[in-house]
Amino acid sequence: MTSSTKKPVIVFSACDDANFPHAVRMFNSLTKFHPDVDMVLWTTMKNSEQLKKLPSKVVVEDLSPLIEADSMFFYRQKPVLAKKYIKSYDLVLGLDSDQIITGNLTYIFETKDYDVGTVLNWNRIDPQRYGIVAGWGIAPAEYFNCGLVAMRSEAFVHHWEVLCFTPQFDRLQYKEQDLLNILSYYGNYNVRCFDHGDKLAKMSSWWGLIAKGEYANAKLINDEIVIEKGQGDKPFPPADMIIKVIHFAGGNDAAKGNYRLMFNDDIVKKLDFLVSPTV
Repeated sequence: MTSSTKKPVIVFSACDDANFPHAVRMFNSLTKFHPDVDMVLWTTMKNSEQLKKLPSKVVVEDLSPLIEADSMFFYRQKPVLAKKYIKSYDLVLGLDSDQIITGNLTYIFETKDYDVGTVLNWNRIDPQRYGIVAGWGIAPAEYFNCGLVAMRSEAFVHHWEVLCFTPQFDRLQYKEQDLLNILSYYGNYNVRCFDHGDKLAKMSSWWGLIAKGEYANAKLINDEIVIEKGQGDKPFPPADMIIKVIHFAGGNDAAKGNYRLMFNDDIVKKLDFLVSPTV
């Protein structure tokens, strides 16, 4: 299929029953900004009443056979699922289910100079709780997270999937995420880290975990969630940053996803709207 006959964008996610409520909120929020984008949720959820909570736009696929065939599926899900779509779409966007989309993703959709688009794993609070994540000469502040991966290259997706079924995969602590970093830094691919911003396009936004340590300072400005420029000789952030995606992560923490504990009342009202049911 040539690029001229491909569809523009598909967004996919995968979840088990425990994370299904997070997926509902994520797709509700995504649909608020991009109601016309193709969307797929791979899930173990079979309860028809629960499935009705998803926006009608979302196509539901049964995840159970993939998990039964591969006990490590959730550790290589991004390339395995991306391979199903990369020949038919110009852009395949893989999202973790435990996120809320808080701004439009137009920059990701319209920027076409990358094989893989990434987000940073580092923030100012997680190292204290989970330790430093780094390796292979990649510093903690450079290491990418798998929560949001935008893929435009069939070669990249194929290479990533192949490596996820090698003996090296079994020896890596963070599996597909470690391999994402190795390919991004040492492979022959065009890589764009969205969290680095884009001065030419006047894009100053954060797209995932990097914002996690700054939620207490977030403000709702012109209906956007903003972390204002830091103060001092080495300000962080170095400029006002719009939060486009909130990624909760953190395993099965009981408070996971409870944004009422993280943000001020104005932002909570905004998030309440974003995650509300979408037809």
